[in-house]
Amino acid sequence: MTQLQPKLLDKDIREPLFDSLEETFGKVRLLEKNHLPKYKEKSKQFVQERLLEKVAPEVLWSQAYEELFERDYSTIGKTIAEFKKRSDR
Repeated sequence: MTQLQPKLLDKDIREPLFDSLEETFGKVRLLEKNHLPKYKEKSKQFVQERLLEKVAPEVLWSQAYEELFERDYSTIGKTIAEFKKRSDR
């Protein structure tokens, strides 16, 4: 019988991804750049709506564009694997 692989959930990659990006680029989260709280227990939809309410669209667009194109996505797989190893201990 084949063993099912556990599904990789958003919560499993969010923190290692943010840790990696912060380590590489400094504060890269749009919430932090705009001096907003992290809204830890809120949905992505809520956070998106809050950003749109609090930050001028032209500023937010520029920041999002900058974040997406400044990242080195080639290293994230290794970062996630290392995080999972630390979490399994």
